[in-house]
Amino acid sequence: MAAESYKDDIFTAMDADEKCIRLAERIAKILREGIHLSGDVIHFIDSTFSNPCMNELEKIISDQSDCERDSLIELIFFPDEEFQAKLEDLLENHHYCREDEQKVLHYLSSKPIESTIRFPHNQGVMNVIMPDEITGRFLTRLNIHRKIDNRIAAAIEKDISEKMKPRVRVKLRNTDDELSEDKILFLCNFFKKTKDESGDFIECLDLILSFLGEIEDTKGLFGALMNKKRFHFKNVQRAEKFSQRLEKANMETIILQGGREPYVSVKDEKRKMELIDQISLTVFGSTEYFENAHPRIEAFEKGDF
Repeated sequence: MAAESYKDDIFTAMDADEKCIRLAERIAKILREGIHLSGDVIHFIDSTFSNPCMNELEKIISDQSDCERDSLIELIFFPDEEFQAKLEDLLENHHYCREDEQKVLHYLSSKPIESTIRFPHNQGVMNVIMPDEITGRFLTRLNIHRKIDNRIAAAIEKDISEKMKPRVRVKLRNTDDELSEDKILFLCNFFKKTKDESGDFIECLDLILSFLGEIEDTKGLFGALMNKKRFHFKNVQRAEKFSQRLEKANMETIILQGGREPYVSVKDEKRKMELIDQISLTVFGSTEYFENAHPRIEAFEKGDF
């Protein structure tokens, strides 16, 4: 019996090493194929280094004494959702733990990885070797050890299109909030009742995950969602009221009178209210509409959830 147990331990270790090697190889392959820089990274580069040309940028990256160099390297090698989605089939089919993360790191660090950095609008490419000090942080941000709740995973498998599944799983894997029973049911209902072909689907999902991460009391999710909408509604009112005051007085006068400019985008706040309406109508079959800060509440049957 002891001998059989020893053999089982050996095979388990071999399986763990195999899956870690496969993941490390996949990560290295994607890095070598190339990283597409986002607009935020380009903005950081242009604003920090005064719109450098490709040769100047290569010198900055190779200059170990440049204090801004580390921040730039960190941004370049920051895995986005597109990168993570290319790993989802492995993460879905194998269960990785924190100990596996160290094994993957060991395999990744065993030899240098030269990545092709691709700039937007065909502005050029640049080859950069991933520094050892970045590899660990890069791997940590992939969240390979995070588990998706079995019921949510089943809902994604059943109700989300094949094209969208990896992206949805990545968003769930990047969520560090411990989902309660009510939050799990809320997400499952959303996946069941929504259409992911809709252009608003990802925006709705992002808002939901942000919303669920903010609230602790999950017994009244409809009410909490409406409170979130009311918050954005009041922001719109404040911004519009401030604009009306600006038509009658200049900024200096308003500030002297104790007024403060609301630093919100009316367009963005209204968009969030629209998304909340879509989510609430999809999951609960109802929403609230506000007029002059006084809500008119549609009938809401608790049995809908």
